[in-house]
Amino acid sequence: MSCSYFYLSIVFLVFSSSWTSHVAHGEKWSWSNTRHLIPSNWTSSLKANTNTSKINHSVWFIFYYLNYCSFCKKIQPYWEVTGEYAAGWSKYIKIGAHDCASESLTENDICHDKGYPQWRIYCPATNSTQLAFDSDRRNENTKPEDFLVWSLKKMNKIAHECYGKSWPIRDVIQPQTIEDLNKIIPRRVKQFQLFATDDILPYSLYVLNNSKTVFQEPIYRLNTQNPITQGIGIWKGMRNNDGQIALEQIDSTNIVHKVVLNRNIIAAADTYAEKKIGSLKPTLTDVDSAVTWMIKKDLHRKLPATFEAVKAWLNVLHMYYPGSATMNNFLSDLIEFMNSRTTLSSQELKHYINSISTTKLPNIKYDHCNGSDSSKRGYPCSLWVLFHSMTVKQAILAENNKLPSNVQPTDMIISIREFIRNFFLCEECVQHFLTGTANAENEINSFRENVLYLWRGHNRVNKALRGEVESNDPVWPKVPYPTKQQCGSCVLRVDENDEALEYDENETYNYLKDFYDLQNLSNQKTTAIKTNTATQYQCNHLLSLLILFLFMFYIIF
Repeated sequence: MSCSYFYLSIVFLVFSSSWTSHVAHGEKWSWSNTRHLIPSNWTSSLKANTNTSKINHSVWFIFYYLNYCSFCKKIQPYWEVTGEYAAGWSKYIKIGAHDCASESLTENDICHDKGYPQWRIYCPATNSTQLAFDSDRRNENTKPEDFLVWSLKKMNKIAHECYGKSWPIRDVIQPQTIEDLNKIIPRRVKQFQLFATDDILPYSLYVLNNSKTVFQEPIYRLNTQNPITQGIGIWKGMRNNDGQIALEQIDSTNIVHKVVLNRNIIAAADTYAEKKIGSLKPTLTDVDSAVTWMIKKDLHRKLPATFEAVKAWLNVLHMYYPGSATMNNFLSDLIEFMNSRTTLSSQELKHYINSISTTKLPNIKYDHCNGSDSSKRGYPCSLWVLFHSMTVKQAILAENNKLPSNVQPTDMIISIREFIRNFFLCEECVQHFLTGTANAENEINSFRENVLYLWRGHNRVNKALRGEVESNDPVWPKVPYPTKQQCGSCVLRVDENDEALEYDENETYNYLKDFYDLQNLSNQKTTAIKTNTATQYQCNHLLSLLILFLFMFYIIF
């Protein structure tokens, strides 16, 4: 950098600092019917109960998700339409969502699940959450209303411990005569309803859809085969002045049908206040961000059960890490700390990171993996970059005869597979990755092949995902990589859209080595820092002479 450019840069920064500090990338919550719960509003929104004798606070049905998980994004519209349907239930049930990827080690973690998405019920009576169901229950036949149905079924099982006796959905009553009914219904109740059904679901929905009046006019459930109503339906009950009960049937043709939610609702994607397109080539910042994310947000969740698995991954990561010296030092110190212990809890790891470690983790900031909005690219992209760059570094070490003799070509992909199995939190993504690499031990026979194996797998994933709006960034289309434009000698044949159909794998291997050789980038950066330091010294020296000259000019004249 020239001195004149250096001086101009100083002037520009002085005048631009007054406004650049106010330009920030911030997510906008786009769901209209679902409350976005974050650590700062968690307690105030849920209003933790302090008086168990009388419950005045709502139960919450909460969708726990990861903003980078394509599976979670597919479910988001389902949960939003649940919020639309249940908008009138807020006296008893509110619909919320929490992004578990937003948590950091400096906060009291809300999320403790082993994979995502998950659905939980917040219980005001115990100020705690219970798992309603997990994503394993979902399949290709799952409908939007199923998420609501599953949550209600769980809630009906735990209603008394979760909410208390004032929960409006009641246990079935079994009167044999009107006189029995007269004794079961409290004398203070002047009007009520009877819902005769053997299915608790339509009854539950009916009660909640009348939640604004159900406190004054309770709704009781009878079995279909009962001696009073003798069939499915709803009856209005009135207590006369003499205390006797009279029943009148209500037209309930549409009420007893199963709920069907609006499948056409589409939740808009979160957007950045200011869009920025990522750099074309991966940087050290990308892989540093990947490791900062995994250490702060993922690795600690399953401790102490995964203590040995964490140590094994960190050793592989450190051995082939292509990133900054800061992160390498952090990994080295963390491994030494863990080797001195026989076990480690999640809280102990957090304490080490926040209080004990003398090396601080770099901030999360994506360059190549910065998407056009907050839901695109990011952590999954940076993980791919990390994995590719690790395989490339291993292959380069092997070519230079710098690998230990006991290292096998398949060791790397097995380590990556175990990391995904144990620590990646998007459950559907995990299953796809495990299936795609199930036969890796029989397909990889060299370190070169290891690089190509991961490359082929990544292209297969992109092909499978390219039709999914949730996981695609329009600025970074999921096309076979590298393209003809990126590496003309790599691509042997293209289709009508100019997309690669066949590759020269020797040329592709050389291209991947250059593209993902971040260690070489690290060396270049170190050289650049030294050069810039020398230039800075020269510029400072010239600046001092200039100031001295101006001072002398001022004195003389």
